[in-house]
Amino acid sequence: MRLPAPRRYIARPMKRPLTHWSLLQTVGLLAILVLGGCSPPSAGNDSDIDLLTDPSLTINKDTNVFYAGILVTLAEGTTLDSIWAEMYLASGALADSLGTDSLQAAVSLKDDATGGDILLGDGIYAATFASPLPPGTGGTVRFDINALVSGDLTTLTDTLALQNLRPVILSVSAGDTLIVPPDGSTFVTLDTLRVEVSDPDGLEDIKGVSFTSVKPDGTLANSGQPIPLADNGDLTGWGDAAIEDGIYSIIIGIVDSTTAGTYTYRFVATDLSFNTSDTTFHTVVVTQ
Repeated sequence: MRLPAPRRYIARPMKRPLTHWSLLQTVGLLAILVLGGCSPPSAGNDSDIDLLTDPSLTINKDTNVFYAGILVTLAEGTTLDSIWAEMYLASGALADSLGTDSLQAAVSLKDDATGGDILLGDGIYAATFASPLPPGTGGTVRFDINALVSGDLTTLTDTLALQNLRPVILSVSAGDTLIVPPDGSTFVTLDTLRVEVSDPDGLEDIKGVSFTSVKPDGTLANSGQPIPLADNGDLTGWGDAAIEDGIYSIIIGIVDSTTAGTYTYRFVATDLSFNTSDTTFHTVVVTQ
C-alpha cells in the first residue's frame, strides 16, 4: 500500500507591535552585524534534507514482476536531472555462479503515473519491470537507487529477499555392511556418514543436517531424537574434511552390544526458514 507524501508545515512568526525595547534590540543587532562582520542567523540548512527516503521494493511472485519506488525530497534551488534503479544479485545459488556484482536490470523511475508509478507528482518515483531472473530464483537482490540532482549523484542501497526455496540433499555416503565386534571386545567398528547438500538460496541458508536411525525392531535409536551432522572441518572428531563446503559428516560407532540386523537411516536438511528437504534413505546391514 502506497502512503501519501508527508505534509510540510512552515512555522510563521506571530505579528506584534514593535515596542521601544524591541526597537532597541533591533538596532543593537544591526550594530553587532555591522561592527562584527557577522552573518544574520540562518533559518535552516537545506543540506540537512534527506534526498532519498522510504524505499519500497517488492516482487509479485505470481507475475514475476518487480516494483521499485523511492520518495524524493529536493532542496530549494535544486533540480532532479535523472533517477534510476539498478538491480544486482546479492545472494543465492545464481549469485554464487554469476557473482554478487552481476547487474541484472536498470530502469528509470518516474513520478508521472506511468510505468508502475501510481500518483502524479506525489514525490514518489517508481517503476515496475519483468524479472530477468529464472522463475523460482531464491536468495536476495540488491537495489542501488541513483539520483542525479543538479549534477551531483546520490545513491541509496536496499535489498529484497526473494522466495526461500527448500534445501536439497545431493548424495549420501555411508557403509552398506558393518560388523559387530565380539562380545567383551573393546574394539569399535567406525563408519563415517557424509551428506552433500545444496540450497538455491546459498549454503549459508542451511541451518543443519540430521538423521534418525530405525533399528531392526522398528524402534528409533537415540530415543527418536535427530542426530546432527557437522560441516565444521573437524576430521578427527566428526569425519568432516572441509569447513562450510556443503558436506555434513558424523562418525558413528558399532560396539559389541549393538543389535545385528538392518538399520534404515533417514537424512533431512533444514534451512534458516525451517524449510526441509525431501528425506533421503540409506540402509545398512549390521552383522555378527
